[in-house]
Amino acid sequence: MVSPGQTRNPLLRLVVTLTWALIPLLTLGLLAFVPFAHAAAKLHNRRLWLVAACYAVVTVGLFGPLADASNASDLGAALFTAAWFALIVGSTVHALVLRRRVFSPPAVQPAMAAALADRDLRQQAKAIVAGDPALARELRIGRPDLPRQFNDGGLIDVNHVPNQVLVERLGLSPAETARVVEARERLGGFSSAAELCAFAEVPDATLDPVQDRLLFLAD
Repeated sequence: MVSPGQTRNPLLRLVVTLTWALIPLLTLGLLAFVPFAHAAAKLHNRRLWLVAACYAVVTVGLFGPLADASNASDLGAALFTAAWFALIVGSTVHALVLRRRVFSPPAVQPAMAAALADRDLRQQAKAIVAGDPALARELRIGRPDLPRQFNDGGLIDVNHVPNQVLVERLGLSPAETARVVEARERLGGFSSAAELCAFAEVPDATLDPVQDRLLFLAD
């Protein structure tokens, strides 16, 4: 189920979150504690649980003893009206202030943002490789060992990079790297990760973490 803070429709999100914040006003203070209890549960915040409890206690007190006192005198009625108005306005303003914190989208961590950006760059580079291999060679896609300006998101052309790149960028052991180099020279290059496993005896467990970065350009 999509929460109000996650809905993709900006207008619907605005309506839902404003309605949430206006619960104290819409219920004339009777449910003033509800937004704060929800916020406390969502944010796992003990202080907000205390705030929700305080609003609940004030509401009970307002419509209990103070309501009875309001029937006894004009002063009691004035105090009751003032307290009720303060509860409605105060809790509504408080909820409106809290709304952004409760429904703001989760921040993307820098490491995650960088990883997602690199993945997009790899997809773009692979599209160039598939559609225009000559351009891919000109841009030196998959060749971090060569000077270049094009960012391919970390692709590695297994058929052409030197040994050290296979070790540093793909995490292959020296023995695995030696088998890869021997097999690619014997076969004239690989066409897939499956061939890399079959002819160079590189375990699937070694290739799985870097599968998305593998590239096999033909000569």
